[in-house]
Amino acid sequence: MKAIKIVLVDDHSLFTEGLMQILDAIDDLQVIATFRDGETMLKSDEIHKADVLLLDINLPGNSGISIAEKMKPYFASLKIICLSMLFEKNILDKLKFIGVAGYLPKFVHTNELIEAIRKVRIGETAFYEEHTKAVSNIKVWTSDFKLTNRELEILQLIKDGKSTKEISEILHRSQFTIETHRKNMIRKLNLKNSSGLLHFAMKNLPSLIN
Repeated sequence: MKAIKIVLVDDHSLFTEGLMQILDAIDDLQVIATFRDGETMLKSDEIHKADVLLLDINLPGNSGISIAEKMKPYFASLKIICLSMLFEKNILDKLKFIGVAGYLPKFVHTNELIEAIRKVRIGETAFYEEHTKAVSNIKVWTSDFKLTNRELEILQLIKDGKSTKEISEILHRSQFTIETHRKNMIRKLNLKNSSGLLHFAMKNLPSLIN
């Protein structure tokens, strides 16, 4: 059985390494290259050998959306699945207009991603079925509690057990900036301290994005 050749583009090395190990353990999947930014990937010969591209939306330099828009006219046989920490309808609409094959939040189960890869390879699409609920919940938190998308992203990382230092490295922001976001979230959510923020994330975040 011929393996589906996959290229990963994501600037979070821990995410990329973990995903690569998972996918390479599947008989019909093979990760042939990984990149931290879209520009480097576009210059690589490996992309011409790939069947499926897993492309992060939030990349340094040009965004994943911009990269997908540049690539689509030139790689008719390449299927693109975009990934994001947060799932937003305006991004979904934009990616559908561009013509990408799929758009999934990073919190989906591994089996869902594997199924999506197989589906797009045979010409089907793979757009997250629960996106309407996810978008609705995100709008509640952004409108009622005035949390920004960046704060929601940080809240997800806090829930995942990441420290301020780790979050700053993942998001390429200073520790001071991350701490400022933490303080703003504590204020907006009427919490007492960082421990309260962690407890809040553990208790409420699944309802926010699932």
